[in-house]
Amino acid sequence: MVTLYLTDITPLPDPKEAQWLLPRLTTERREKTLKYIQADDRKRCLAAGLLLWEVLPRYGVQPDEIQIGANDKPEVKGICFNLSHSGSLVICAVGTKAVGCDVEQITKAPKEAAERFFHPNENNCLNNCTQQNYDKAFFRFWTMKESYVKMTGEGMSLPFDQFEVIPEEAGASVRRGNRLLPCRIHEYTIPGYQVAVCTEETCSPDLIKLSV
Repeated sequence: MVTLYLTDITPLPDPKEAQWLLPRLTTERREKTLKYIQADDRKRCLAAGLLLWEVLPRYGVQPDEIQIGANDKPEVKGICFNLSHSGSLVICAVGTKAVGCDVEQITKAPKEAAERFFHPNENNCLNNCTQQNYDKAFFRFWTMKESYVKMTGEGMSLPFDQFEVIPEEAGASVRRGNRLLPCRIHEYTIPGYQVAVCTEETCSPDLIKLSV
């Protein structure tokens, strides 16, 4: 079973001005948080750490047990998890099998990025969109593809045009070469954002909103 946890950074103070929050973070994340120049970047990094501090103990593990595995993917014994953040949102997907997640704030979509990076079939789909629907469709493809490469741990080492996400009424499947893969992409639409979770588990992840 996969669960998707979500939090909003808007109520959080700047960690530079609220250092009483920092002991909840691992030493590495604390240092990373304070290195950011922009306050919102510090808040996103802080929120990711606080989300882990809140979520992982529910599965019997602690944030300081996180190790860096293959392809620099964070991992912890016993469960699989993945983080993503954009705009004011931070998400964490947790499951018993490999999982990847991505959240993107819907902005003006860069058409040249789709033409350069997306699979030809995905570009054909985008080119058939109206101008009004293009931005949302672009970020739908982007989050789905990002969630897949994060699930596999390949990240950006796997070119986005080397696999195809196939949108369906509820989520999407993934084709790599001529093979349809045993994973499923589940989607969530939050006002102003697009969210995707990729996993080999078939049930749609529960969405739990937390205040950290």
